[in-house]
Amino acid sequence: MKVSLRDYQWDGYYPGSTDHLREFFIPALQRSTAYDRITGDFSSSVLSIFSEGLKQFIDNDGKIRLITGIELFPSDIEAIERGKTDDVLVDKIDWEEVENGSSEEVLEALAWLIANDILDIKVGAIVDENQRPRSSDYGQWHQKVAIFSDDNTSISVVGSPNESFKALQRNRESLDLNRSWVTHPTEDWDEAAKVESHQSEFGSLWDDRAVGARIFEFPEAVESNILEYKPRYEPDWDEITSAAQKQDEGPTPRPYQQDAIDLFLENGCRILLEHATGTGKTWTSLFSASEVATDDSVIVILAPTTDLVKQWASSDNVGQFFPNSVVIECTGDEDWSKNLYDMLLSDRDAPLVVVSTMYPDTMEKIFEMVGSRTHPSEQILIADEVHNVGSERRRAVLDQFQPTGGRIGLSATPERGDDGDEFIERYFGDVVDTITLEDAIEHYGVLSEYEYHVHVVTLNPVEREEYNELSKDIAQKYLRYRSSENDPITEVADRNPPLRGAIMERARVLKECQAKDVVTADVIEGLGDKTLVFCNTRDHARRVKSVIDESSARNIGLFFGSLSSDERDGFMSDFEDGFLDTLVSIDVLNEGIDVPECDSAVLVANSMSEREAVQRRGRVLRKAEEETRAQIHDFITLPVAQAEIEFQHADLSTAEVNLINKELLRVERMNEAAWNREQNDLDIIRLRNQVAVYE
Repeated sequence: MKVSLRDYQWDGYYPGSTDHLREFFIPALQRSTAYDRITGDFSSSVLSIFSEGLKQFIDNDGKIRLITGIELFPSDIEAIERGKTDDVLVDKIDWEEVENGSSEEVLEALAWLIANDILDIKVGAIVDENQRPRSSDYGQWHQKVAIFSDDNTSISVVGSPNESFKALQRNRESLDLNRSWVTHPTEDWDEAAKVESHQSEFGSLWDDRAVGARIFEFPEAVESNILEYKPRYEPDWDEITSAAQKQDEGPTPRPYQQDAIDLFLENGCRILLEHATGTGKTWTSLFSASEVATDDSVIVILAPTTDLVKQWASSDNVGQFFPNSVVIECTGDEDWSKNLYDMLLSDRDAPLVVVSTMYPDTMEKIFEMVGSRTHPSEQILIADEVHNVGSERRRAVLDQFQPTGGRIGLSATPERGDDGDEFIERYFGDVVDTITLEDAIEHYGVLSEYEYHVHVVTLNPVEREEYNELSKDIAQKYLRYRSSENDPITEVADRNPPLRGAIMERARVLKECQAKDVVTADVIEGLGDKTLVFCNTRDHARRVKSVIDESSARNIGLFFGSLSSDERDGFMSDFEDGFLDTLVSIDVLNEGIDVPECDSAVLVANSMSEREAVQRRGRVLRKAEEETRAQIHDFITLPVAQAEIEFQHADLSTAEVNLINKELLRVERMNEAAWNREQNDLDIIRLRNQVAVYE
């Protein structure tokens, strides 16, 4: 069927209230054989919303020529002048971000269009009178022109939208339209003349002969990455349209998340989220931030580890809520400060997102840069595992940054038990939204039920002697270093490495108690096919794995924080796909790192920290598709056999009595929502009563 642009009733002006996609872009594509586009920004996601029109456009043997602008900084200009143009372009066209932020169907469509010579892309930059590329502080590529042509006629539009999903689906934009067949001979300037002018300008840009602009070919390195996704056959455009509809819906908060968002807004945009691990605290905070963020906002996200920084910055988290935002990761392995400086000086059409570790010097540098270049109302702060910012050094740094755009602190266990709690409440507000583990399991159904099995083990004589000697050493060091009689031992330890080292060494004795190895090997054969084993150190993990290997045929992977990102991703993938049924890990899985769904855990190195214990429990309780109960195996470590305590034959030191009571407190917290908690409660009460006579 012969297509013609003249067969459609076009409007001269499309106001901001228009559905530009349905009323203009799709009808134009369906009636065209050529589409020429100048845009300030391009996102591959636009293919998904164009897909309905692309199907007919391709049947028309249509061709697309796209010129997209890039933003250059002074260092980029220097690199271009040194002949490093391709390196700069590859860096500016962040393929990893495109890859992670697009669905498989969209990537295949992009690759197919390029491979079949339907889509051709070039990159434009601003230049001065000497044809020298200039940075964004000199000028920015903001031009937006679209030209649609059939065999005989053309229409052109000039307006505000970029070639991105957000611009065409969510932003308020407007368009002015001109038709090549509409002429006014009595006027010097008519619609046909405007279309001809737009076509002429596009041609001069495409051929890189336009004044004030420099056009670069699309980098081969990026194109090669794209072509790896090329499918054998033409994409199913209906399937891509369906994916677009799902993307347009965006994330939807669960009812309890919406309650938290409402509470955040009602409380002057401040809140503490005390939500059980696995309930979606990350998304709840991002839902809240997206409610108040504007294009001028700077969202600073603090996370305690580099792994968590990368997790927050990924397309699965920040990318879901701020798909058009520049995300700067502030870690020690790259020079992030220059990128942050450049972006703070740039015009933005989406919030700037800064994700950082909680290293005090890094925090201080970020706060100084953001604070000096933005108004407090434009600043939003999110603190993950918020208890960490309550340390003396961190809270002193954080107190220098006073955003009014929003403050969100989140943790399954926000209390510290020291002066940091008062600071956290003052800084983030005293409104706490709480979702307990019982709520998550019983009321909201977002976490699985779990069975909690506690094994009582005993230190051997050498371990017991070492534990008591270290306890004496800790007591002496505390008396020596404390500032006052009531000085919390945790704060004294923070200030004095010798005391901190002794405390950690005593904890090692308990965590690596050899009696746990045999029990672990005995119980692991009866567990599911996705099991986590928590250990203390790499050497301890290797020891436990070796004991399991002697009596088990399980496929075990050693998962350490020192692994490269690719190695960690490989282990996670093998675990998820079933090639590994057991991951033996250390504390890299404590705070927040997303792991694939698992069905069981053995807490060999059961932390004396209630917080770490709760976080480890949450790793196992994420809702799986199968309605099965998770299995958690834990240990109570006693200085002597329980029978000796029961019959009052034990000679227990004060430190040993304190040890047992701390173990019982931790186990009580872990047991609070267990499916078999009533039986466990009886065992806990019996042991507590047995120990009471020694106090």
